[in-house]
Amino acid sequence: MEIIKQKWILLLVLAVLAGSTTNVQAAKPYLIFHLDAVSSQDFFRELEAGNLPNIERLFAGGTQIKHGLSLYPGGTEMIYPRLKTGTGNHEGHSVGWGAVDPETGQLIPEPQILREMLSHFPRRSRGFFIYGVPGLHNLAALSLLNVPEILATYGYAEILWFITDVVGHLLGPDAHLKSLYSFDEAIGRFLPLEQLDDVNIILYGDHGMSFGEIELVDLKAILKSKLGSSFRFYSYPNVYLNEEVDRSAKARELVEAGIDFVFYREGDAVVGAHREGTVYFQGQDGLVRYSFSGSDPFGYYAAGYQGEAWSREEWLEFSRELRFPAVPPNVYAYLQNPYVGQFVLSLIPPKLPKTIRANAGNHAGLTTTDLLVPIMFKGPDLEHLRGLESMWLYELYAEHVPVDFSFVPPRDKNSLSLVGSPQGMAIRAELSPAYRVRSSLDLVGLTSACLGVEYDLFSTFLSRIWLGTGARLAGENPSLFLQGTYELTLGRVSASSRVRYHLGQSLELQQDVALRFSPKLSAVWQMGRGIGLRVTW
Repeated sequence: MEIIKQKWILLLVLAVLAGSTTNVQAAKPYLIFHLDAVSSQDFFRELEAGNLPNIERLFAGGTQIKHGLSLYPGGTEMIYPRLKTGTGNHEGHSVGWGAVDPETGQLIPEPQILREMLSHFPRRSRGFFIYGVPGLHNLAALSLLNVPEILATYGYAEILWFITDVVGHLLGPDAHLKSLYSFDEAIGRFLPLEQLDDVNIILYGDHGMSFGEIELVDLKAILKSKLGSSFRFYSYPNVYLNEEVDRSAKARELVEAGIDFVFYREGDAVVGAHREGTVYFQGQDGLVRYSFSGSDPFGYYAAGYQGEAWSREEWLEFSRELRFPAVPPNVYAYLQNPYVGQFVLSLIPPKLPKTIRANAGNHAGLTTTDLLVPIMFKGPDLEHLRGLESMWLYELYAEHVPVDFSFVPPRDKNSLSLVGSPQGMAIRAELSPAYRVRSSLDLVGLTSACLGVEYDLFSTFLSRIWLGTGARLAGENPSLFLQGTYELTLGRVSASSRVRYHLGQSLELQQDVALRFSPKLSAVWQMGRGIGLRVTW
């Protein structure tokens, strides 16, 4: 027992020393809402009709941008990695949910694109992707309870609301609208608004969603029919060929078969065939010039355009109120990407690509409902954005809001729990020497002492799963053990369940529930032992 006492004293000394190291975090943290697949048109219509009262209250006095423009083709797999890196659609191999590597000729499959997208998610925000499954979106709502803790730990909290995209694709406009309302309700019900006075808050839609009198177009069948043996692979909007073809002639055939736009490269220019003519995009020194033969499908010349070479900002400013905002720089840049196909397709809604999982709504085109998104700001460090009326979405962090998404705290929380037990005082001390790592010492009276170490294997806003090992140092049967711990936090209430397997001996289950009174003090009930207090620092 003398050895146990010495180890306990040493652990307490280390805990006090560790307590002097506090988490480095943003003085005014960032709360970010990624609202998936909601167009600016739909969002602001509902906001101005009073149907999103909690969002209206959250952003009262803030900045509203009705003309945020996403990159073509509109899709989370496209925009999200580029949001985090500040890069345009002219680079990066994520050009859709599949591609052909121009150097190796190998296919880049959908799982690889998905892994790359998820790699840009903050580690504790990755669970939101799972919460996009219908029914599980309630877990995304409950996650808002823990926003203050995430903000205090990391200096930012990123909420990703995916259910709007899923139900829009599968079920159509009514379900899509209902999912937007449920997002607003979640903010009102679960987000601790009273704790956000000094927090910078951002909301954006990553792309839109188009509905209407849907006409499904079987693009793959058209491509196989018109391209024959030259057709290799298709992943919207890209078409990859086995051999060179007369692109002008084949593009015209594809248009006649029902595809609204077929774009391809011709020297330094990008050419687009459509039913009533041809459009041309010519780039030079970051500027893009637009011209056409036949008719102007975008209506730019009728709106006052006279053939100037403009920057992407000038194009957005000019065309933001038109049905086809800033198509020339968006499409021209996309076709400079070496991973795009020999042909790039686009449909005008309500024409949509026929797919297994997106037949009720989509965001496959170049229109406002596909690409124009809402962006909202409020907070002490975002006043410089007041008066801004338009923005290319991918520049959000690179140009306007420098959030440090790479930050992790130097360690996790330390804690000391004291619980009255029939076997004597039960003590649990946890000390974190580094982020995602913690050691622990459990003492129960004079009969048991266990020393362990755990690693945070997976975390979300709601849960953490720890795996580790340790040793029982005192008691009738000293042993080595393996252990797994599941922790659940819902605002001020938390619970944990720990399973230990003492090698060659037995399983041990430890469960506790805690109620937080303040950031440092909680009441704790260790089931089967008793009630006590926990101090956290």
